[in-house]
Amino acid sequence: MTDTREQRMEYLLEATGENTKSKALDRAAEFYLQMRGDTVAVPNGAFVELMEKAE
Repeated sequence: MTDTREQRMEYLLEATGENTKSKALDRAAEFYLQMRGDTVAVPNGAFVELMEKAE
């Protein structure tokens, strides 16, 4: 893992509040899918709703 990727992972752990890399990655992936939409599971993204939750 490069220094840049390691630092990014540290930021992700901090941002998600998770203690493990796998949980942080799961949380980030779920957020991205919900935000992005345009998938079978999430046809419509929920940017506004997620931003309200984030605040």
